[in-house]
Amino acid sequence: MPGFIQDKLEIKFLILYIAARVEEPVPFDTILDLTLCDDAIDYFDFSECLADLVRTEHLTLDSSGLYTLTDKGRRNGAACESSLPYSVRQRCDRNLAEWNRTLRRRRQVRATTE
Repeated sequence: MPGFIQDKLEIKFLILYIAARVEEPVPFDTILDLTLCDDAIDYFDFSECLADLVRTEHLTLDSSGLYTLTDKGRRNGAACESSLPYSVRQRCDRNLAEWNRTLRRRRQVRATTE
């Protein structure tokens, strides 16, 4: 089944869509997993688009390897997210809901030893 994402600009829109909805900064692998919800996206196009978004200051990459959406990215992503195919947004929303549940569960579990 061919994917709905047609070009690198749409991949960037998808990455911004995802970054706006994760509850905390995420590593490369997580963004990759969440972005590969469409069959037309491959690793190399994804990597190039992610690097472009960091270079254009839509995302930041901190020293621990976590990506965070900037205000510029939030504004531009919100303006363009309606151009993403509805089915792709639905798949992303399902994947994001599962990821955010995992993050919340991880934050709830605390342990210490004495």
